[in-house]
Order: sequence, then structure tokens, then C-alpha cells
Amino acid sequence: MAPSTERTYLATNLKRARRMRGLTQDDIAALSGVNRAYVSDMERGKRNIGIDCIGRIAAALDVPAASLLLPTVKTRARTHDSK
Repeated sequence: MAPSTERTYLATNLKRARRMRGLTQDDIAALSGVNRAYVSDMERGKRNIGIDCIGRIAAALDVPAASLLLPTVKTRARTHDSK
């Protein structure tokens, strides 16, 4: 089963924000208290993430939690093309 649209947004935004800050998945794991393998799964859209976890990840990235769920031009195009 393909990940939901929101999960795809989260995966893309998380990876982009992490890379823009020069952080590794290990860095995000340490800053958020989330296992590194879980961070990897989130970035691949493989996890159904709870709101508390989204909040911890957002805090580690120093971004509003809602920003991780917003569509981006790239993900919006990809999800519309697949319908």
C-alpha cells in the first residue's frame, strides 16, 4: 500500500529540513529522542507517526510542527500525477 499524501508530505519536508540544516538522521534522533531507524522510516514514508513524535521532530529541526505536513511543489505534483 502506498503512503498517504500527508505521510509523503511529512517524509519530504522532514528530509529537506534536516538536510538544509546539515543534520544527519543520527543528529535528529539524538535531538528528538527518537530512534535513528525510526527517523529513516519516517523519511521514507514507512511510519504512521503520532502527533507527539511530530512535535519532537519539529522541535529538533526548530520548525513549526504544521510545516512538516504542508504540501510542497514537488510533492504536490507527484501526488496529483499518481491519481
